[in-house]
Amino acid sequence: MSPACHFADRLIDRVDATRSHLVVGLDPDLRELPSELLDGVTDLAAGAVAVEAFSTAVIDGVADLVPAVKPQSAFFEALGSAGVAALERVEAHARAAGLLVIEDAKRGDIGTTMAAYAAAALGRVRIGEDHELPVHDADAVTVSPYLGPESLAPMIAVARRFGKGLFVLVRTSNPASGELQDAPIGAPDGPPLHERVAAMVDALGEEGVGERGYSDVGAVTGLTYPEQAPALRALMPRSYLLVPGLGAQGGKPEDFALFLDDEGLGAVAAASRSIAGGWRRRTSGEPMFTAIREGAGQAARDTNAALTQALAAADRWRW
Repeated sequence: MSPACHFADRLIDRVDATRSHLVVGLDPDLRELPSELLDGVTDLAAGAVAVEAFSTAVIDGVADLVPAVKPQSAFFEALGSAGVAALERVEAHARAAGLLVIEDAKRGDIGTTMAAYAAAALGRVRIGEDHELPVHDADAVTVSPYLGPESLAPMIAVARRFGKGLFVLVRTSNPASGELQDAPIGAPDGPPLHERVAAMVDALGEEGVGERGYSDVGAVTGLTYPEQAPALRALMPRSYLLVPGLGAQGGKPEDFALFLDDEGLGAVAAASRSIAGGWRRRTSGEPMFTAIREGAGQAARDTNAALTQALAAADRWRW
């Protein structure tokens, strides 16, 4: 596979081009959108129009500032078929703006069902004998590992065929995640379950390493548990880390350095509400869509600056 096609290589290229490790989450909850955007919204189709308009405005505000966006598919799926169609258009809009798209769907199943998830998110759906059509056409997707490594094989196969990637849930950012993910294996003092999953992720990525040294099989590791970052980085030296929890969830910029390698690569930090909610700083009389675009852009610049300061202090600023 050529470097231009390999997902991790493309991600690193975007990180270098923007000098940013920030991924902007798109979680368009109708309850959190500007009130004007909801005027006249009385059905699912109108709701889908609103979340699409909001999401594309956020994308326009951050397109030159960050390497990727992360649309959360649940907020679109909640609006029915119109919402799914909106998700496809939002992802196409992001790609057209030069951003990579990480579809946050947390898929997990086996056999043909996982293959269908893979075709929808990353690959192509076959129509007839020799005709294939893209569906969401995201650059990467989040997946759950808890049906075992064979459940991830169909997604990995599709990702490698089309130069895409996946991020496997290893240590998530939510407060109660440790009840399962930190559970010891084998004995009360045994290693935690998330370390077993991390070792599995590393093995699955062995055959998918690009020219920049990182695999197309990455991992989700929460910024809210920075004390576990060094062990996870060591267990997955060739996996790019998607690190959620920055901002509203309490993750700190200074802790992000722990997830990076010695060259200042290997991880991207995800923030959603703190960026997309930048419109709340709207000045009196400012047009709504201007507020959404400019608010998201300013929030992204502020977050990039905070990360830059933190990484420079930790000697992880690569530029």
